[in-house]
Amino acid sequence: MKSSSLFAIACATLAAYSNAVRTFTILGGQIYTPGLAIVDAPQPFTPLGGATLHIAIDVSGNGRLPPYTYQAFPNGTVPTSFDPNPSDGDNELKPLTGTYYHNITIFLSSYQNGHNFTVSNNTLPPTRFNNSYVAPVLSLERGSTVKHINWIWPDCLRRGLGEYNISIHQSFTYNASDYYTIFNLPITLTNDLDATRNAADCGLLQNPLITEENQRLSSSTIGFQPWINGTGAQVDFEDDGSNKPSSAGRVYAASFLTAWIVALGAVVIYI
Repeated sequence: MKSSSLFAIACATLAAYSNAVRTFTILGGQIYTPGLAIVDAPQPFTPLGGATLHIAIDVSGNGRLPPYTYQAFPNGTVPTSFDPNPSDGDNELKPLTGTYYHNITIFLSSYQNGHNFTVSNNTLPPTRFNNSYVAPVLSLERGSTVKHINWIWPDCLRRGLGEYNISIHQSFTYNASDYYTIFNLPITLTNDLDATRNAADCGLLQNPLITEENQRLSSSTIGFQPWINGTGAQVDFEDDGSNKPSSAGRVYAASFLTAWIVALGAVVIYI
């Protein structure tokens, strides 16, 4: 599988490993990113190996967002409108205006080893290379609030390569404003990799490394974690009562981080 141009569409702003100080807020075993997504697995610095990298991401804000705000079509396109009352059969659509995803892309990167691999780039992989990268994250497991990414380690990886970043890029609208965030979750590739795995050629997945400074410049962050100490996400929904047509609802997050610490036992890790 040698084709330097096959994954040209995969190249976006990509993440790379850095020794900079990072902070992780973990509540009830869930890792809160600077965007809308919440990582259920793996935990920071988990030793990994085997045949597949497994990532689980809650895209619903722990149930705060309705499905039409995060469910994409198979080609990765997320609808920008919704049917406020699907039971009436009129198929009348209204534009989303509050809080919803555009896409999630994922990369595996390491400055130490000079790698920056595509895990999911919001496109469908060519059929003959379907073991190379994962279909659009938001199109996986339709109807599920948690998206499970199962990516086969490429052929050049082996045991003992040390720390990598699972780099999660989110493009989304929060309270009618657009954002792009990058979250780097460190793992350690220390366990044996399954030699019989159907691995893709590393050259097909490799992308240029981008400095942390360029990552920062390419990002547009909210400035706070929306589900922990935000002011509440505005979500378009249809009122079940007599208040029609649809109105913009507000799904409230906790006002203060301390409230979450008391209720859920938060662990804040500084690295």
